[in-house]
Amino acid sequence: MDDENRINESGFGDGMGEIVVGGISLTEQFFSSLSLFFSCVMVCMCLAGAVMNTVSLFIFTRPSFRKRSINVLLSGLSASDLVLCILAIPVFCFSQLQQIIPGISFTMLAQILVYAYPVTIMAQTMSVWMLVSITVDRYLAVCHPFLVRIYCTTTRALITTAVIFIFSVGYNFVRFWEYTISDDPNTPEDMLIVGLLRENQIYMVLYQNIAMLLTQFVLPLMVLCILNLQVAKTILEAGETRRELVASEKREHSTAKMMLFVVIVFIFCYMLSFCLNVLEIFNPDLFKNPIGFLLNDVNNILVVINSSSSFIFYVKYSSRYRAQLRTMPIVAFFVARCCFESRNTNFSDKSAERSENYMTLTGYSSRQTVYTSNSPQDTSQVEGTLKPPVRKF
Repeated sequence: MDDENRINESGFGDGMGEIVVGGISLTEQFFSSLSLFFSCVMVCMCLAGAVMNTVSLFIFTRPSFRKRSINVLLSGLSASDLVLCILAIPVFCFSQLQQIIPGISFTMLAQILVYAYPVTIMAQTMSVWMLVSITVDRYLAVCHPFLVRIYCTTTRALITTAVIFIFSVGYNFVRFWEYTISDDPNTPEDMLIVGLLRENQIYMVLYQNIAMLLTQFVLPLMVLCILNLQVAKTILEAGETRRELVASEKREHSTAKMMLFVVIVFIFCYMLSFCLNVLEIFNPDLFKNPIGFLLNDVNNILVVINSSSSFIFYVKYSSRYRAQLRTMPIVAFFVARCCFESRNTNFSDKSAERSENYMTLTGYSSRQTVYTSNSPQDTSQVEGTLKPPVRKF
């Protein structure tokens, strides 16, 4: 039997034969190809998220938007998501993209991974807690509107953003020592990155698993679920008496609905990460097998989707956001082109309709002339036959 195309038919293990081609099993080839596909998908999502968060950051930092606390917080959320989307490409994708993009230096990639990975996690932590602060702001605006002028101010929003930024940097600063680059000149290029704190079991259990579980998932999810349930309940109750709401209350409720959908997407996208973090506590070797790598790739894609999808809800539920979006040069150009083509199409359709109506009216008049020329006894026949033309405006 050829060594490069053999079947392991041992009667132990999982009982299944494993086909090996070129020294690599077909299972490994499958997982490698799937991981490469996920990396390409993630790159596309990151690029789209970077563009959308850049647009959101530009809009929320406009002078007309900076007057509200919610927009200050949303600008902080957009900034953190922007950093996350940009850095996620080299941190989580370049190692797989080396298969299709030649010329990527292993040394340069190792430097990027060691120093960009902690910044990426800092951005993720800031994104999570910015969403929590926005939820608190919406809870006060909807459930306690009389406290808005006291607590929901731009100054407090700026202080909150600064505190979250400092916390995110300080809490994750230790991650700069999780990995290091090997100084041994005989080290293979694909083994340059060496675990430092990652090799410490106590650090992995206490910080990476338990502390991360509390600060990134349990506490934020508890706050988000409790406050958003109250916000949703208030909005549903107010829906029955919507006519009695003033314009400012309607605006606050619309913004709260927008953030409800953002939170729902957050919970959906982070649920897998929560489960994987719990599983890693009981199975430290979870991410040392192909299935673990695959689940990690799916989890990374979900995190990027969460950071990229807020733009959709901003456009859907915020009329001021849409109005400001139309004023941007690129968007205004495409809107003008689309409107111009739409007007030309409508003009052609209306011209065709006018011609058709003219022909219908002409035929109607000739028929009426024929019938009215008959004797008065035929009036019943005339009234039963004639039909008014269908007019299209």
